[in-house]
Amino acid sequence: VFFNTTRSQFSHVGIFIGENRFVHSPRTGKAITIASMDDGYWRARYDGARRISLKK
Repeated sequence: VFFNTTRSQFSHVGIFIGENRFVHSPRTGKAITIASMDDGYWRARYDGARRISLKK
């Protein structure tokens, strides 16, 4: 999933894990966290998503 956190397209990314949650690193040096896409901060900054195919 892609977010616009600095008024720049795709300035933050995460990996969707289901149940409207995603894994991301808040910033360099911080622990990886699970966040909800229902959170107002992320909902307002959501910029799209892409699916990665794992087929060989």
